[in-house]
Amino acid sequence: MSVHQKPQKAARRHRRTATEQEGAPTLSALMKSVLVALPITVTVGLLLLLLSSVLLLSAKDPDRYHTGVAFTLLYLTAFIGGAIATRLQHRRAPLFCGLGEALLLLLFITVLAFCLPDAWGHSMSGALALLTRLLLLPASLAGALLAARQKKKTRRHH
Repeated sequence: MSVHQKPQKAARRHRRTATEQEGAPTLSALMKSVLVALPITVTVGLLLLLLSSVLLLSAKDPDRYHTGVAFTLLYLTAFIGGAIATRLQHRRAPLFCGLGEALLLLLFITVLAFCLPDAWGHSMSGALALLTRLLLLPASLAGALLAARQKKKTRRHH
C-alpha cells in the first residue's frame, strides 16, 4: 500500500430486521403448532366441561341449561384453541392457525360423533348439526386473531 492510498473501509453487513430473521412461517411449522395446540385445546375443553357439569349438577334443574352451556363451551373451546395455536406460532399467521385448529377440532368432533352417536345431535336435524359444527370456524378464527394482536406501547412523557 502506498502512502497516498487511503485504506479501504470494510464492507458493512446488512443488518436483518426482525421479520427477515424469523422468515415466513412454513406449512410444516403451522401444522406443528396446530397439532400441538389440539391436545391442549381438548384438555382445556374437558376441564371446562367438568367444571360446568359440577355447576349444573348443583342447580335445581340441570336439564334446563345443559344445551346452552354445551354450545357455549364448544365455541369457547374453539376460541381458546385458535388462540393457543396462534401463540405457539409466535403470533404469526393467525388466519392459518385459526383455520387449521378449527378444521382439526371439526374432524375430532365428527370422529367423536361416530364413536358416540347418542351423545351428539340426537335431537338436531342434520342441517342444524352441520351448522353448529361449522360455527367452529369463526370461533377459532376470532380467538386466533385476538391472540395475534400485540399491545400498543405507550410513550412516557416526563
